[in-house]
Amino acid sequence: MNTDYIYWTFTAAAQCVATFVALLLTGYALVLTQIEAARESDDSLQELHAVLRASYHARLKGLAWLTAAAVVLSLFVVWDNRANQPASNWVMGVAALADLVAMVAGLAFVVTIIDPKKYQKAAERELEQQQHQQQAAHAPSTVTSAENLFRAFRQLERALREQLRRLDLPVGDRETGRYAGSVRQMATALLDNGTIGDELHAELLQLGKYRNLVYHGHVKQADTGMVERVVRAAARVRQLG
Repeated sequence: MNTDYIYWTFTAAAQCVATFVALLLTGYALVLTQIEAARESDDSLQELHAVLRASYHARLKGLAWLTAAAVVLSLFVVWDNRANQPASNWVMGVAALADLVAMVAGLAFVVTIIDPKKYQKAAERELEQQQHQQQAAHAPSTVTSAENLFRAFRQLERALREQLRRLDLPVGDRETGRYAGSVRQMATALLDNGTIGDELHAELLQLGKYRNLVYHGHVKQADTGMVERVVRAAARVRQLG
């Protein structure tokens, strides 16, 4: 019985899967560079950048193990195949299935990383996770228009810029203005100057993260409690002077 076709089929399968994943990793490195460049040009993507990297790392880890299993199974079929006794059908079936799943998982990952709405989807997932945490803690939650959040946040940003101007603490670059950095940059500048403490700094960063998630997630509603926290934070910043 001629079993050469089994040898060549699974040898080629192992090579194809390994080559495909190697090319996928190269493409992922390029996409990651683009994401990093986008984050550097827009500080509001800082949190989403971290979320995407964690998500991509988890999927790549699973894909790496799946690829290794597919290659090993294919090579085992090649080793187990004999001229007078071919490999067991169930072994070849499992190996073929592993190869197929590895290829499909790799293609799905490619579609994910090139998705133009990846930031929006990441923001939506993060907001949904926060809502689940609130529900698990039995914290009452009501919603309001996202415009109310953005309006309150502009007041917070204005208060931070006023403090920076009063203390003559330049933030940002020439294009954005001496006192027109992101909330993260302005809060860190005030913390380094000793004007605010760690508690207020952490609160400002958390509020900035929530605002960025709502903005990039294109969400129409915001948590009323978070809006109230923004208003209180703005009042605390104004009282610094």
